[in-house]
Amino acid sequence: MVGMIKRPIGVWFIVALVILASGTLVGSKLGSKIAQYWDSRQRQKQGTLHGPEWAHVESTLSELSAIQTLQLLAVTTHNDKSLAKKYLLNEIEGLENLKRRSGDVEIRPVIDIYLGLAYVDASMAEEQVKNKELATKYMNSAQSLFRSLGWHDYSEEKLKMVARRELDRWNVQSQTSQDGK
Repeated sequence: MVGMIKRPIGVWFIVALVILASGTLVGSKLGSKIAQYWDSRQRQKQGTLHGPEWAHVESTLSELSAIQTLQLLAVTTHNDKSLAKKYLLNEIEGLENLKRRSGDVEIRPVIDIYLGLAYVDASMAEEQVKNKELATKYMNSAQSLFRSLGWHDYSEEKLKMVARRELDRWNVQSQTSQDGK
């Protein structure tokens, strides 16, 4: 008698598993088709980009993402002096390489702004360790970049103020404000 009860339960369990598996398969195929249809409708509504236009957009987005990543690494390590210098120099090198590689005229001013800010940060960091020569070199590089961007006031004080504001935006205390405490 017990054997008879187990047998129908086992059959129903297998039937339930078959229904579940087939439902999952049909659902995934149907879901995929619905997602593709929805995506194509959204692209039609927004207009689509093809060929060189799409490549240009992808390239620009990739460069902006690289800028943001370099800046994020430098900013997050800003308060750790040993890491800060390494990542700050890495940010400068990365931005310079990106500027050389970039054929996009629209993105170059953005790269120049962040490169200039990185130079100002490097200058302030070098001032903290009393390396006036290197601090002056970095500041001159920053001033040259901001001059080329058409800034009217690219004095050392103004650029340091802009760099501190940028650090404040990320909730990072600059080395000079930490030393004043």
